[in-house]
Amino acid sequence: MSQLLEATQAECQVSRTLQRIESVLVEHEALSPYASDVDVSVYESTIVLEGTLPTAELQKQLIPSIRQAGVLWRIKNNVAVEATATKV
Repeated sequence: MSQLLEATQAECQVSRTLQRIESVLVEHEALSPYASDVDVSVYESTIVLEGTLPTAELQKQLIPSIRQAGVLWRIKNNVAVEATATKV
């Protein structure tokens, strides 16, 4: 029973962390138009970011923005810069 409780607590923590990250991306002034282009997942206690952004500057803003939301987990930024991925 305690293993089930621990698993449930861990799943809840992952879910809350992913929600915080998604909220940060949606609310971020520069990143919000591209929030749907960034996939956020968890693999072995690491936040994994994947997708594309139009500039290297936006890519560099991802991790500091996530840290400001209080996420202290390891973050692997696999987001590519693609000059043609522009949105208005």
